Amino acid sequence: RLEESKKFLSAKKKEEFYTSTSKALWGYAGDKLGLPASELTMERISTSLAGRSVAPDLVARLSATIEKCEFARFAPSGDSMAMEGVYSETVDLISAIEEQIR
Repeated sequence: RLEESKKFLSAKKKEEFYTSTSKALWGYAGDKLGLPASELTMERISTSLAGRSVAPDLVARLSATIEKCEFARFAPSGDSMAMEGVYSETVDLISAIEEQIR
């Protein structure tokens, strides 16, 4: 899911990067939790992750990262360092959630 995000990151295509990363996070959560797209809300994801004993700080980080992506898509700044940080955080989050859900 993140291959497309990495390509946009390398090309410094801000809007495409944040859109792709946001879709990857929402899609990952929906797939991992067995939730259809129509039921994907941050509240539903948080409840489902908590029910699977995922640490509350990971749930909060996931929510914050999705929020960052959504905000950055429409914000005027083009900071590529911020994009690198969001990409790293996304990879770390998915890995950490994977370890806790197993």
